[in-house]
Amino acid sequence: MLKVQTIKTGDATSGPLKQEARAGESRESFPETKGLKMPDARCLSMLSLCETASGGVGRYQENLLALADHGIACRVLLPDADRHILGPEADVLTFHRERRGGSALIAFLRAFLAERKRSKPDIYFFNSTFSLLPLVVLRLLQDKTPAIYCAHCWAIATQDANSWKGHMVRAVEGNLCGLADLVINVAQNDAATARRFGYRGRQIVVEHAVPAADPQAPDDLFDRASTDETHLLFVGRFDRQKGLDLLLPAFTRARAQNPGLHLHLVGGAVRGGDTPEPRDGVTNHGWANPDQIDSYCKSADALIVPSRWEAGMPLVVLEALRNGSPVFASSGCATDGFLERNGCGAGFDLDEDDLSALLAGLRRPDLAAMRPRALAAFQAHFTLDRFTAEMAQHIRGLTKGHDND
Repeated sequence: MLKVQTIKTGDATSGPLKQEARAGESRESFPETKGLKMPDARCLSMLSLCETASGGVGRYQENLLALADHGIACRVLLPDADRHILGPEADVLTFHRERRGGSALIAFLRAFLAERKRSKPDIYFFNSTFSLLPLVVLRLLQDKTPAIYCAHCWAIATQDANSWKGHMVRAVEGNLCGLADLVINVAQNDAATARRFGYRGRQIVVEHAVPAADPQAPDDLFDRASTDETHLLFVGRFDRQKGLDLLLPAFTRARAQNPGLHLHLVGGAVRGGDTPEPRDGVTNHGWANPDQIDSYCKSADALIVPSRWEAGMPLVVLEALRNGSPVFASSGCATDGFLERNGCGAGFDLDEDDLSALLAGLRRPDLAAMRPRALAAFQAHFTLDRFTAEMAQHIRGLTKGHDND
């Protein structure tokens, strides 16, 4: 059973710092790693810092925690409100915040300084823009401990690069990322952004990954009046970025030509967004737990991803592929021809006419023929074993010969 204890720190790092701990486990050092895939290598400790762990950042931490198989014990620092994102077995530290803002950043920084003093990790992993603050502090303290920075999507990707705000964003993230020893991009288009704007640092790509699908996940969630019906799936927020407002009218037009089409929505409105009005052939399932996604993907004949923009290939694409589900993704998803090359789907332009024509032409037998290729594409490119092997190699390269006092 887990317990939460409050650690009191000195004046320089005063304030509450909650620590998640396994019963009987000392928090003065990182837990031992077991079942190492590199038994002759020295075990390393890594502290991963998250100002927020919502969305893909939290999912990414699961992959970093899997580095334990390579002798790298990862401890994650995140807000207490995001603790539920990682499983109870995860090695997690939390800091308290009421909302995002200046006071939350101070709490984040205090928590970082306290843990730095206590555990002295072998390497730091800084996640997303606001984690650049503790990275700056680390270097101001003349601490040369190896550090990795991962933007998870460069902030400039959501800005007008030539506006005053865009120039400020580029100056901040483009220069401060160079304080890290290694900058990891989660997709090729992120690396292209860094090159385009001349961002500092040693920039590399380690593409995202997800664990294998649950083999016990059912594949019969959707009622089918006939075997010829084609059931499509949308997963995500009901907001402008995810493009549901483009998909729904395109689907209605497509269904007029192909009455066997059905669309299943898994997600919900956030940030003041609207829940769509009921439509023929559309079923809104609401939000699903992460352990239910495999069942939805297995049950669907294909996944539709109409996003206006994404930070690299969306995780839901990988989750569909691991279940053998073909994927049709917009040009905003940065699939860069991957789906076509692997015969497991296709891209489309963000245009209602084009999307409607694409949907109207989808037939279940054709999609079923793509399923083996979708699974093969996942196994060739997006397995967790591939990710952890690559990441472990880079981490050990940074720490080799480094004496962490």
